[in-house]
Amino acid sequence: MEHKRILISTEKLKETIAYLASQINAAYATMENVMALVILEGAKYFAEDLLEQLSFPIEIDYLKASSYCGTASGCTVAMNVNDNLHERLKGKNILVIDDIYDTGRTLSTLLKWIKDSNPQSIKTCVLLEKEVPHDKNITIDFPGMKVPDVFVIGYGLDFDGQYRELPFIAELAPERIKE
Repeated sequence: MEHKRILISTEKLKETIAYLASQINAAYATMENVMALVILEGAKYFAEDLLEQLSFPIEIDYLKASSYCGTASGCTVAMNVNDNLHERLKGKNILVIDDIYDTGRTLSTLLKWIKDSNPQSIKTCVLLEKEVPHDKNITIDFPGMKVPDVFVIGYGLDFDGQYRELPFIAELAPERIKE
């Protein structure tokens, strides 16, 4: 079995995303030049469901950023950025959409990189916050749900490229980690 237990059901994910979308719609209702920056691959499923519920014009772009090595966060943050993205962020109202906030290293590095491009504003929307001490404390503008300090899979989150397609968030079975 790939998962030990389901932590967040499909229904709870839908409820949370609808709530986040309503909060974001209210915050961005009168803003122009809004760009969503989706952190791949983990936030892809979340972002697709969230973005279809937004009711204002929004440009969308993607970048890969990660600090995971195996099942632990802590390696050097790696970013793979589209051509001239840094230039295109200038003067925009940026909404960063990410899957999980655990150590905060990836998000902190990314936010610094975005700030260096001189956007008009930056806000963050994160589906999950792991209940751990964060190395980098970041205020999440649109927080989703908290999860315990376990390795989570599903709804875009993976283990060695597997389990992203699960329609819920689950704890990875410990025996899978040891394999």
